[in-house]
Amino acid sequence: MIAFKWLGRGAIAPFTGVRWPADGRWVSAPAGAPEGSGVHACRLAQLAWWAGEELWRVELDGRIVERETEVEAERGRLVEPITAWSPAAFAQACVARTIAFASEVPTQEMADYVAMVTVVDAPTASFVSAVAAAAARGPQTAFAEERALQSQWLARALDLRES
Repeated sequence: MIAFKWLGRGAIAPFTGVRWPADGRWVSAPAGAPEGSGVHACRLAQLAWWAGEELWRVELDGRIVERETEVEAERGRLVEPITAWSPAAFAQACVARTIAFASEVPTQEMADYVAMVTVVDAPTASFVSAVAAAAARGPQTAFAEERALQSQWLARALDLRES
């Protein structure tokens, strides 16, 4: 399965600190690891949940478990970097969305979200925008809907497709 993997600068996994080899070698989950301890990646619809410094197309292999916000596999390998990824462009899109939510509900809370979203990194801007959506439109579905819209924006802006 082809999916996507957000990594820190230098192809380093943000939660485990594992440096992914860029030469196509496989990274595997530890043998006998409990569910949830595998190689994590995401589908297009899940991109915004995990935004980071580098985005890679990855190949996943072995037992694959699809979850609401991620995909987990026994092993994975980097296929290619997504060089069109622009954290600044994504952050600006999140700023614009947050400003729109603040115009719908002009409260101090929303003004605070606008002030915050303009000074944070792209992953945090994505989260702040989703929180602002929930504050403006109701927490039941607006947070997830905003994440879905962000993921769609990323897929379009980066011209990504699942194969």
